[in-house]
Amino acid sequence: MKNRILAALFLVFIAAQPLYAGNSLSKAAISGDLESVKEIVKSGEGVNDIDKWGWTALMWSVYYGNIPVAKWFLEKGANPDLKTEKEYGSYLPGTTALILAASYGHHEAVDALLKKKADAKYVDRKGKKAIDYAREYQFDSCVSLLERSK
Repeated sequence: MKNRILAALFLVFIAAQPLYAGNSLSKAAISGDLESVKEIVKSGEGVNDIDKWGWTALMWSVYYGNIPVAKWFLEKGANPDLKTEKEYGSYLPGTTALILAASYGHHEAVDALLKKKADAKYVDRKGKKAIDYAREYQFDSCVSLLERSK
């Protein structure tokens, strides 16, 4: 019974994340709402702004697998090498969007980030590179892209 309650609370927490993501651009990036993202940027929020959780909207879009939104941010000048400023879940400060993409097997995001010159050699605070996460979780398409970027 206790495990069911904990599982239910975890699901509620995950579902509520967009409500607590920080600024409105981060919330739109989390939800994958590209039209809202465009309007929010047009109204003045910056693609490289750090939200109250210490992440950029690009990081959130990659984390949640909203690849069209991530690609749009990159087209609009989002810096692929910015690092998280705060801990979130298992991610320590200093995590990049490329590390997030590789950790979740988002090969389209890995490809887009590398095309925008994301630094694949960056090591996070756990001493790992994006390719290390891709290998650990057996995301072969990400591994292949990262190997070619050397």
